[in-house]
Amino acid sequence: MYELDGRPFAGQRSDVPPVRPRTPSPMREIQAQQAPPPPARDLDVQPAHIDVIYAEDEEVFRETAIHELLKVGFQRENIHEADNGIGALEHLARLQMEGHLSMPLLVLLDVRMPGMDGRECALQIQELVKKKMLRREPFVICISSIHRQVTVDEGKGNFQVVLPKPINKGFLDEALDLLIKWWTLGHGRQLAAWKHFDPSQLEVIAADCEPVCRLASSSAFIRAGVLPDSICEAEDEEELVGKLAQAQNGDADRPLVVLLGTVAWAQCIRNFVEEAKVAQCRRRREPFVVCTSVDSDRIGTTSAVEHFHAFLPKTFSPADVKWCLEFCRLWWQTRGDGPDMEKSEFGHEDSGSEPDSESAGSIGSGGFDD
Repeated sequence: MYELDGRPFAGQRSDVPPVRPRTPSPMREIQAQQAPPPPARDLDVQPAHIDVIYAEDEEVFRETAIHELLKVGFQRENIHEADNGIGALEHLARLQMEGHLSMPLLVLLDVRMPGMDGRECALQIQELVKKKMLRREPFVICISSIHRQVTVDEGKGNFQVVLPKPINKGFLDEALDLLIKWWTLGHGRQLAAWKHFDPSQLEVIAADCEPVCRLASSSAFIRAGVLPDSICEAEDEEELVGKLAQAQNGDADRPLVVLLGTVAWAQCIRNFVEEAKVAQCRRRREPFVVCTSVDSDRIGTTSAVEHFHAFLPKTFSPADVKWCLEFCRLWWQTRGDGPDMEKSEFGHEDSGSEPDSESAGSIGSGGFDD
């Protein structure tokens, strides 16, 4: 949960990356680089000549993984270690001009790390790729003890491959094969960061037992760019579940948002999502749930925080709604479409899909710059 000086904050319904008031310094360094074009690719890929960036905050896991990397053929001097995402981005900035420039660049990220976690780091990397700011675009792999959550609940996010922790040589051999196909043939999965996000594309359900509260929250989001025709209302719990079910037939490329003022209904949303997971059938459109209750400040300190993605303060302003939309963007662009291609033992896929350049115009790379 991230407190932001009286601004809206994230709930625990999912791990939403924090909104950063300023772009992290490694990102600014990359953006300022005047780099020449990349050299021609060497298609004879050898692990001994691949530069690796590995971010993991627990030394015992990092050393175990490095031991397995050496078994595959990677060289110790080419492995650059970091204990969080910021450190990984610093290595990424430096290796744009150093290392084995004609070979792939591999980035390995843990998910849960202090300062900047793996989800946010992977998103930041894709923001740079979208803007064509990287001379060396990396192949990003997640190594995590919550690999099933990242794979199933988050659709692999902005990772090409998701591996369990601790890893072994067999997993790495298969991941290396996918890296080579990506480098030589352009095969790879479409990543979540390439999904388009615009407030005018949101579909919103304003759910509150009080009509005046539904009107207040709807009006605030309309002023922020949500189209009036894209908002519907639910005045009781049964109607809310019905609206959620109806929304599953809508456009899966449009984020679905619930502005929930009656906190007692939060559990029914959770049940709606979790029941589908039990049946091994993810909802086509899982909602981003915003607490708009007048008691949201207190609710955010209770166990109910786990039912929400974001909280608006009791008296919220247009700026607060803008921050809330940024949370929604970060959530939307760190959730992939799921492992629906041909799967391996650990659930990655090989797809030849290309990203949609239209989405490169989304909100900036790391929040709101000063």
